Amino acid sequence: MTSPTARFAVVHDIDGPKVRLGALWFAVAVGSAYVHVAALAAVMACAAALAADEVLRLHVPAEGDAGGAGGRVRRVLGDARRLPVVLAAAAVPLAAAAGSDTLAAALVAGVAVVPAWRVLAAPHDASPAVVPITTIGVVALGLAASAPVLLHRFGPWAAVVLLVLVSAYDAGDFLVGTGAASGWEGPVAGVLAVGVCTFAAAVVGLPPLEVDGAVALGALTAVLAPFGPPLGSLLVGDGRTKARFVRRLDVLLLLAPVAAWATPAATG
Repeated sequence: MTSPTARFAVVHDIDGPKVRLGALWFAVAVGSAYVHVAALAAVMACAAALAADEVLRLHVPAEGDAGGAGGRVRRVLGDARRLPVVLAAAAVPLAAAAGSDTLAAALVAGVAVVPAWRVLAAPHDASPAVVPITTIGVVALGLAASAPVLLHRFGPWAAVVLLVLVSAYDAGDFLVGTGAASGWEGPVAGVLAVGVCTFAAAVVGLPPLEVDGAVALGALTAVLAPFGPPLGSLLVGDGRTKARFVRRLDVLLLLAPVAAWATPAATG
């Protein structure tokens, strides 16, 4: 019998150009953070929308879901039962660009949208468990995608540093954890990578973080990032399920709301 710990431990998907796609995601996310908060919000909204649709698709598979990303986008836009959930997730990081009050309103609206979506869906399309798991997915993934946007309002470099730290953890975990004999090797490598990047950010002293803020953000990332991927496994079913869009945000699932709240306080 598989233990709960083993069930939610992430088995890295190595099919396809994962390293190049990860590097592309890093470049797009950090580049948009450097350009403007609206650009970052748009990128994170796309990430949240794709991840939310993936959660929905895994729990409510629809005919014709196999295929490339372009075909999936066309199917979502043409499916009134899926589109509201996807838009609800995308609205959260977009709302974060306007402030925390607007973000809270978007979260409340998102929680209302999912039950309404279920009413529109035919009864045979989903089990009762789909509503709570989809609602949790919209809220959790929306918040995860919103943290860099909220930190960007505090200062652009704060968002950049957060994205660098998260990407460093992801890279260390993937490169060492893939094929590792023990499940702890990847997370430990990710934490070490976060430590190196934290040291670099503290030495440079980028405003508004300066030294204290960089150390605080690095410490939060080192402590909370390892819990994100197992939470992502909970959303998609288990750690062996292929979920490339959820995995783009999973490190932020627990880290994001804490970092968005604690980082400004640590530098105040």
